[in-house]
Amino acid sequence: MITLADKKILAILDKNSRLPTTQIAKKIGISREAITYRINRLEKLGIIKKFITQIDATKLGFGVFKLYVRFQNTDKEKKEEIFNWLKENEFVYWFAESRGKWDCNITIFAKNVYHFNEIYSNFINLFGPNIEEQEFNITTEVGILEKNWKIENQKRKIKKTYHQGIQKISLEKIEVDILKILANNARTKTTEISRLIKSSERIIRYKIKNLEKKEIILGYSISVDYDKAKKEFFKSTIKLNQLSEKLKNKIRKYCQGKNNIIYYVFCLGSWQLELEFITDNNKEYYDEMERIKEAIPEIKTYETLIFSKEYKFDWLPKIEDK
Repeated sequence: MITLADKKILAILDKNSRLPTTQIAKKIGISREAITYRINRLEKLGIIKKFITQIDATKLGFGVFKLYVRFQNTDKEKKEEIFNWLKENEFVYWFAESRGKWDCNITIFAKNVYHFNEIYSNFINLFGPNIEEQEFNITTEVGILEKNWKIENQKRKIKKTYHQGIQKISLEKIEVDILKILANNARTKTTEISRLIKSSERIIRYKIKNLEKKEIILGYSISVDYDKAKKEFFKSTIKLNQLSEKLKNKIRKYCQGKNNIIYYVFCLGSWQLELEFITDNNKEYYDEMERIKEAIPEIKTYETLIFSKEYKFDWLPKIEDK
């Protein structure tokens, strides 16, 4: 069972998972030892899967592409083979099994459409007979919204967005090494990073600050098993009549005011908008979608995906240093 104190810890870690336990304790008003115990407990329960560093891959020369797949002729062994291929591919950022029109939602970091086509073609060449239908789109903007676990009735911040187009910031080897360590364990201490890559703590701290300043590191958060947290994870793929900057601002503002929306995504493809939700149950999601349709009449239609399991969540694609 998740207590109110647990929810407060999860909300703080979502905003900054590198925050020391002493500071978390001060914010909540319980002892440092109690915070350490509760975080360890949330990990043991599998609710916190890992502490992630949010990395803006567009600053490293990558675009974000989504692939949606419906399977056919796929038994348990074949599905496991497909999922293992996705897990091992160094450019697959995230994928999850889903219910609805699509059986699997895949997010890929690719340097350009030709690179995406190479990854996509390899996937189709291997598993084409097992794919009944597929759809893909290109992400143009992502808004990451703070999760406050419904303990605060206030407008949330859009934690970070990336939408400035593909750039290419060259990294030194030490910076790449730091990102590789922090990507899947954001709470790694500078002393440990220093030991692992054989550099001084002062240099490590400076390099991390520089990566934050350049907004290559967008922030630090947590990966949560929502099923174990007794939550439902939904995605709406939404077709719009138009998508002006005025409408985008309206959508951003709407999402900020809703506790259950965790991401908005503008994209190029068969639909123009994706919204991701964490809710207590199905009814909460569908009620929210009815309110969204009333607030945003530009919505033509939408389809729903329910994510049953996330298999991979890795913010760092394969990158090279100078």
